[in-house]
Amino acid sequence: MLAPLSTARGGELFADRVDLFFDPDSPLPAGQTLLDFYQTKKYVYVYREIIPTEVGGHTYFAILGSNGGYPDFYGGIQHFADGSKAAIFSAWDVGADGSCGSCLPGTGAPEKQVSVWAKGPRTVTRPFGYEGTGMNSMIYGFDWKIGQKVGMLASIEPSGAGSLISAAIKNGNAPWEFMTSFYVPTRYDMGMPGNYSFLEDWVGEQNITRSYLVGPSYLEDANGKGNYFSNIYAYSSNISGNKIPNKSSISAEGSWLKVRSGITIQDSYKVEQRFQLSKPNDPPEIADGKVLLEKAVFGKSTRAIENQQTLAALYKILAEAKAAAELKAKQEAEAKAAADKVVAEKVIADAKLEAARILAEAKAKASAALEKTTITCVKGKLTKKVTAVKPKCPSGYKLKK
Repeated sequence: MLAPLSTARGGELFADRVDLFFDPDSPLPAGQTLLDFYQTKKYVYVYREIIPTEVGGHTYFAILGSNGGYPDFYGGIQHFADGSKAAIFSAWDVGADGSCGSCLPGTGAPEKQVSVWAKGPRTVTRPFGYEGTGMNSMIYGFDWKIGQKVGMLASIEPSGAGSLISAAIKNGNAPWEFMTSFYVPTRYDMGMPGNYSFLEDWVGEQNITRSYLVGPSYLEDANGKGNYFSNIYAYSSNISGNKIPNKSSISAEGSWLKVRSGITIQDSYKVEQRFQLSKPNDPPEIADGKVLLEKAVFGKSTRAIENQQTLAALYKILAEAKAAAELKAKQEAEAKAAADKVVAEKVIADAKLEAARILAEAKAKASAALEKTTITCVKGKLTKKVTAVKPKCPSGYKLKK
């Protein structure tokens, strides 16, 4: 949760808190929201790495985080005023108000409370409150180093009507370490969002310089298709009365964003800024981290069975579509055959009628050609009738006209 930080003491500003939000690099189509975008992508994993460069007092380098209608969690590394260090990963109860400073641990509605499904051997868990309610996990003595890379990988898995939010962390060249898998009693079908990172002093000590380098978000779906998000919206906050935040600086350096806080007042300071990082050429090496998370959620995640059900439903739809197509083709073939038969029968009938007409004409002509006629022949006063097919007057007689 992105709760406001403490106010100034003694007329001075505390070190600024700096929030970084990672958005898709390409503009969304008109009318499409970020939620719509993530519902089409359904990212399972989100990864980011940082390099702490300056630290003091109580410092939180939040590597990953999400809220505002998406899965509510954050994780990263911390430095305490006594010099001790830790890794942290927390998830909020469903619908928890992150700005609630009076909410006691464990007071969320039971049906909305986050619970621990699995945790690593060094992980300590407890309910938290006072900034909303939820479940916290810590690895105390997590000995991260200044100038050394720390990577964090989080995943989201379906679990029936709920979800599993899990995290693993990598400290420099050390192996991946599993932290925690939280069960959240609500379903997040949009998958993982682009996520945020932030730098803060959670107690409020003055004039302590803190800084880190932040890499782009890397998101990956269940099929291993990944994408870097390097478009960053930066917001610095530490408002106290009429004072404005002005003790931090942010700059892009290749594929890293350099963030410093608790420095001298910056005349060219801006509360809101946009940055575009260069994208790494290769995807991050997160295979071992993914294996840890997949092992952790085994037996609780319902992704595999839901995929099988989806495939079975798809195969059924395809089979029904194939059967319908075959039936339609058969019906069309039968209809065509019937139509062809009608046409053929008409052609035959027309041919028979024409043949009969021709025959009748021929018979009529033949009959006409064989019909006998009678003529009258005369010779002087004598007359004689002659009947024949082609009658002729006898010799000496003439045809009477």
